[in-house]
Amino acid sequence: MTQRLDIVIFGASGFTGKQCIPYIAKHSKDNGRNLSWGVAGRSEEKLKSVLKEMGDKIDSNLDSIQVIVADVKDPASMLRMAKQAKLIINCVGPYRFFGESVVDACVEAGTHHIDVSGESDYMEAMQLKHYQSAKEKGVYVISGCGLECIPIDLGTVFLQQKFEGTLHSVNTYTELSRDNGSPKGPLFNYGTWDSLINVLSNLKQIQREKKRFNETFNKPPVFPPKLAFNLLPHYVKIAKGWTVPYLTADRSVARRSQSYLYENENIRPVQVGTYLILPWLIEALVIIFAVLVFAVLSRFKLGKKLLLEYPKLFTFGLSSKKTPLTEDIENCRLILHFYGLGWKEKIAKMNKSINLRIKLSQL
Repeated sequence: MTQRLDIVIFGASGFTGKQCIPYIAKHSKDNGRNLSWGVAGRSEEKLKSVLKEMGDKIDSNLDSIQVIVADVKDPASMLRMAKQAKLIINCVGPYRFFGESVVDACVEAGTHHIDVSGESDYMEAMQLKHYQSAKEKGVYVISGCGLECIPIDLGTVFLQQKFEGTLHSVNTYTELSRDNGSPKGPLFNYGTWDSLINVLSNLKQIQREKKRFNETFNKPPVFPPKLAFNLLPHYVKIAKGWTVPYLTADRSVARRSQSYLYENENIRPVQVGTYLILPWLIEALVIIFAVLVFAVLSRFKLGKKLLLEYPKLFTFGLSSKKTPLTEDIENCRLILHFYGLGWKEKIAKMNKSINLRIKLSQL
C-alpha cells in the first residue's frame, strides 16, 4: 500500500484552499519537519495551475506536489482521496451542502478531518452522525478552524486560566479594521454569503436539529446568573464602538469547548456572548435592518434566488461573486475584545472583571 500523505488540501483551487497552500508549504518544513502534502479537487488542470501560481508567489517550486482528483458528488473518488491522506483539510463550502461526503469518506478511511466551517448546524449534524464511529476508529473530525472561531474559543480558555478566582462569563466583541484605504473589491467571498443565506432560509429546520443535538449531547450547565444576550445596539467602552449580535458559530464552538472542560476536567463552564463592533450607531442599525430583510426574503424562493444572485447589491459591495483581492485581504485586521466577569472567590456577587484584546495580522 502506498504511504499516505501527511496532509491533503481538498478544494485547493478555491478561494480558501489557495490561502492554505503558502502556509502548508512553509510550515511543513519548519523546525525540522518534513511533512508530505498534496492538493485535491475536481479539476487536475486547475490544481496544477494554482500550484504554479502560489509557488511563484512564495518563490518555491511546487511541481512535485501530488495532485488528487476528487469530487464531492462522487463518493468513490472521495474515499480514494481520504485513503491517500492522514489528514484532510476541507476547504469546500458551503459545508451544509458539500461537507458531509468529505466527513463520510474520512471516517470510513480512518483519516483525520478539519475544516473552516462557520456553520454550527453542519458541525452538530456531523457530530450526531459520526461521533460514535469516529471515536471507535480514533478519528478526529474538527470544524470551526477559521479566523474567528479559534481566537474566540482560545481567548475564552485563556481568560479562564489567567483569572484568579471564578470566571462567570465572557462577552466578545469583534472589530474589523483596515491598515489603509478603502477596499477595491469584496471583503468576504461568495461562499460565506451563500452559507449565511442558507442558514437564514432554514432556521426552523436548524432549530429542530439543534434540539435533537442538545438531547443527544448534554449542554454544559448554566450557573446563575444567566448571561443576557443583548439584541439591541449598545455602546461598549472597552471596544469604543456600537454592538450588534454576532450570530456566527463562535458562540456554539466556545460552548462545546466549555462542555468538554466541564465533563472531562471538572472546570466550571463559562457563558459566552458574541458581538460585532461598529464605530457608529447608524451602521449598527443598518446591519440589524439588513439582516431582518435578508431573513424575510430568504423564506421565499424568489427572495432567496435574488439574494444569492445579487450579493453585491444586497451587501453594498462587501460580498460578490468575484474573489476578494489579495491586497484587500492583507490590509484587513480583526481585533477581538474580551470582557470577562466573575468573582475573586466563590461568592454570590460578582466583583471582578478582566479585559483581553487580540489583533490578528497577516502571518
